[in-house]
Amino acid sequence: MNSLLAPQLFGESGRLLAAEVAQATDGAFTMAVHNQLVLDVNAFEALRSGLVDAVWGSPGHHHREDPALTLFGGFPFGPDPAAFTAWMQDGGGAAALNAQYRRHGLRSIYCGALPAEGGGWFRFPVARVQDLDGLSMRAFGYGASTLQALGVTTYELPAADIRPAYEIGIIDAAEFAMPSIDDELGLDEMAPYLLLPGWQQPATSLELLMLETTWLELPDGFRDAVSRACDAVSRWTLEVAQPRQETAIAGFRSNGVEIRQWPDDVLAALEQAWAGVVAAEMAADPQVSLGWQSYRRFLETGAPAGPRAEGN
Repeated sequence: MNSLLAPQLFGESGRLLAAEVAQATDGAFTMAVHNQLVLDVNAFEALRSGLVDAVWGSPGHHHREDPALTLFGGFPFGPDPAAFTAWMQDGGGAAALNAQYRRHGLRSIYCGALPAEGGGWFRFPVARVQDLDGLSMRAFGYGASTLQALGVTTYELPAADIRPAYEIGIIDAAEFAMPSIDDELGLDEMAPYLLLPGWQQPATSLELLMLETTWLELPDGFRDAVSRACDAVSRWTLEVAQPRQETAIAGFRSNGVEIRQWPDDVLAALEQAWAGVVAAEMAADPQVSLGWQSYRRFLETGAPAGPRAEGN
């Protein structure tokens, strides 16, 4: 495979996938991993044009190309990584996702889910729902839509622009990624309060995305190697990535960051706002309903929903 497009933040897991595939095939099937050859918004065209053979990332990265994919990347008050994986692998989630991708001639291979994001960095602690009204915040996806319902003005800023926007007063707060990634970006130097849990993204799914025809043209042994490599990545997210978040949070605390829990009444208001957001999304796009119905059917089997008021 000539090239695998991997967003920078997910590069480590993408390189692990490539290494596992090469090992499983004795070097017969190799992937060249690049941090970012094109923007996420251009990923579908990059695949169709042959610029890249595959894209490494999350369905939520392609929300501009198809909003119905957003749900499958992780969503507010959704399942944690283990439960998300159970939905995708055993509860019909992967089939529902590929029904969406098939409309674009694409195939997704599920490869696990990263740990919960942090709940946001703030100039001042959020003590009540009213504290959100009028707040300016860097936020993304369905989490941003949920915050907007409670009066927050949101900006979808790239990583490099978050601290400058905070320093010149464009934003008062920011949520970006997992605590270990926030640590690499120095966001603890930006704001003194970190709120937990990351209700807006309790899990972020990982996938290998390619043209349907490319996937079907691979020999059976290569497809099996990819599936086994994805299982290895999924284990890595639980065994390696999760403990890193606990270490990062401990480091923030030792550096003077005040770690606070979202107040229960604020979480309740956010959860109610999210219910309104997803209802509006389903009304606007019936394709969103297919993904949501798949998840609801999974919950009806007795599977646990994501944690609500616990820390990261």
